[in-house]
Amino acid sequence: MKGKTQENAISPVVGVMLMLVVTIIIAAIVSAFAGGAVSGQKKIPQATITGKYSISNGLEITHAGGDPLPTNDLSFTIRDNAVFGPNLEQMSAQVLDKKNITNSKGQHMLYADGSMDFTSFVSGDILYIDAANTSCQPFQPVIAPSDFDPANATSYSGSKPAFWALCIRNPDNIGKSFSLEVSDKKGNLISRTDVTIAG
Repeated sequence: MKGKTQENAISPVVGVMLMLVVTIIIAAIVSAFAGGAVSGQKKIPQATITGKYSISNGLEITHAGGDPLPTNDLSFTIRDNAVFGPNLEQMSAQVLDKKNITNSKGQHMLYADGSMDFTSFVSGDILYIDAANTSCQPFQPVIAPSDFDPANATSYSGSKPAFWALCIRNPDNIGKSFSLEVSDKKGNLISRTDVTIAG
């Protein structure tokens, strides 16, 4: 009787040990695949970008710290904040034309032929859009109606004055803010900041 009891006791212990070994092997395989998948993904750059805007001087975009950003891969978007009115963020979203952006040396970020004067935006750099290129038509054409008079950048000559109220260049909007978003070509958000409109 004793021999039979001992044989029965050993069998469950061996079964538990085998299950434990199989579980450890499966966990190791899953961990290896997960680690490979994570390391294979490209890291989204991280940077702190700030903005400063005045009607008289235009827009300054400052790289205040973080990863260097390749200019070819960047997209700059502005949109009116809720202080302009409800539900305007999507309607007023405007991707900025990189042909109007220069650095502190006056070099252009992009030319019509696709060439560039500089290829990176690094910590401490400041980008500029001068005041002439921040009137409604070049800066926010998505909200500028067809009857906008570019020779008179302070008003609309036609029947859509409501759009002028949404224009960042409108002096009535001093003190309000708009958002400035920097993202990569795939749409991954790198930075978002609110910019207050000054005179």
